Amino acid sequence: MCLRQHLPAEARLGVALSGGRDSVVLLHLAQTLLPAGHVHALHIHHGLSPQADAWRDFCRSLCARWKIPLAQQAVEVDSKGEGVEAAARIARYRALRELCRENGLLYLALAHHRRDQAETLLLNLCRGAGVAGAAAMPLCRVMDNLTLLRPLLGCGFAEMTAYAADHRLRWIEDESNADTRFRRNFLRHRILPPLRQIFPAVETTLARAAGHFAEAGVLLAELAAEDDARIQDQLAPFRCLSPARQSNWLRYRLHRLGWQAPEADRLAEALRQLTEGAHDTQFELRLPEGRLRLWRARFYWQPHALETAPPEACRWSGAEALPWAGGSLSLLKRQGAGLDPTRIAGKMLEVRPRQGGERLRPGPGSGSRPLKKLLQEAPDCPPWLRARLPLIYCDDTLIACPGIALAADWCCAPEAEGLWPEWRRPS
Repeated sequence: MCLRQHLPAEARLGVALSGGRDSVVLLHLAQTLLPAGHVHALHIHHGLSPQADAWRDFCRSLCARWKIPLAQQAVEVDSKGEGVEAAARIARYRALRELCRENGLLYLALAHHRRDQAETLLLNLCRGAGVAGAAAMPLCRVMDNLTLLRPLLGCGFAEMTAYAADHRLRWIEDESNADTRFRRNFLRHRILPPLRQIFPAVETTLARAAGHFAEAGVLLAELAAEDDARIQDQLAPFRCLSPARQSNWLRYRLHRLGWQAPEADRLAEALRQLTEGAHDTQFELRLPEGRLRLWRARFYWQPHALETAPPEACRWSGAEALPWAGGSLSLLKRQGAGLDPTRIAGKMLEVRPRQGGERLRPGPGSGSRPLKKLLQEAPDCPPWLRARLPLIYCDDTLIACPGIALAADWCCAPEAEGLWPEWRRPS
């Protein structure tokens, strides 16, 4: 039981309680090891079994007897496009995170043990998983502001059973655990028993193998982080990597964004296009969470959530940051650069999206130029971003396109302090 090393002394712990033997053992252990009032039970009512209400009632009775606070939530399991197992797991984890947030819990303990780890490794290998999948379940994982702990991962089935017997614990049996139509149950009842006859310690060795894969995953992540620092979203240093490191880096970047890596064939084709195409090639990889694009030999990561229509024009005092197209527009004080504060003092600015046909005189002695040309010449303004650029107007005159150009007539003197328009782009 490794709760102490991962749990701060004063932290409160949520324990996922299904009512089955493993979760009851975990709850009993947590209550024994932690101070009174620091353990909270969380029960998810899936509604999939005719016994679901009885399981809920059992958890209520158990927590009342042990004087442990219990939070509950019912979920609807939508298995369209998913197996029931996967859909129930997704719904359960989502509900557990919500309960932790509602109850101010930053730590959540799950009752997975060594046999669960062995089964997860086999399942993931059968799906063609890479190193990350072969690492199975981590002992400790941070998801947003919630830390998931699996303190029983090193315990075997016999140890769990012995503990429950020694402490005379009662629990409920899930009849679906015997249904071999479910993949995990098939492995548990049909595959692992004959393996155990030849390899008596098969669960231990599979769990140990998952640990080796987890170590390899850490090393690959460290290597990808070093490559990421060199690449800095530029195509040229990416092409200097070996194919294996290119693939490793791309998976790493997608994981950091919270995006799912594509299937192996799609990933291989994307890497081929990135390495064999012309240096100025335009490339796009569509994924469920967003698009990876290449423009002027630079990578851009565009979440679908930001692919919205350009904002409508609005009035702006310039005193505070203005939310714009998923980013933020501000006027920052800068010595010798930016708009002349005396020209815009007391005036209300207007921020508009690009409509086309705009013109601006970017420098002293130069003539008025089409904004379209200025955008095409800009080194870091890809075409899909241009419609969302904030254009700043004063007295119905275009005075600034942040990151592109300022109207020379509206700029401050070199010795004066100016107001520099900055648009923090969405990321």
